[in-house]
Amino acid sequence: MKLILNNLKDTKKFGKKLAQISKPDDIFCLKGNLGSGKTTIARAFINHFTKNDNIISPTFPMLITYEYKNNIIWHYDMYRLNNPSDVWNLSLEEALNNGIILIEWPEIIEHLLPNKKIDIIIKDIKEDKRSVEIKGRIELLKEFEGFNTA
Repeated sequence: MKLILNNLKDTKKFGKKLAQISKPDDIFCLKGNLGSGKTTIARAFINHFTKNDNIISPTFPMLITYEYKNNIIWHYDMYRLNNPSDVWNLSLEEALNNGIILIEWPEIIEHLLPNKKIDIIIKDIKEDKRSVEIKGRIELLKEFEGFNTA
């Protein structure tokens, strides 16, 4: 399924909608070029659950966790990961068994992820306008039918 996000507001709205329809064991792989909106989507997603407005990108720590109710959001950024096996030092095994996982730049570890992962592929169109392709479970795709942007 493909969607058009016309501006930053739409990108945040998409992240919030993704959070609203997520399940506690979902794995979201956020793919796109540098500056394409991966972190914006992740921030809106995390904010939906935590109401935290100070969500930073995990580029340097590579992992930041957020607790809400009785769950955890594992926010990974694999941009600086050099060796796929190093991800096990970042609690990936625990994350796969406990909570929602958001992974920016997942390509280096995709072969380690279960098939149930959901790919969010973001492409720049111009300025803040993006196309987003969602590949994943059919129930999730149905939730985006009729998704209205600005």
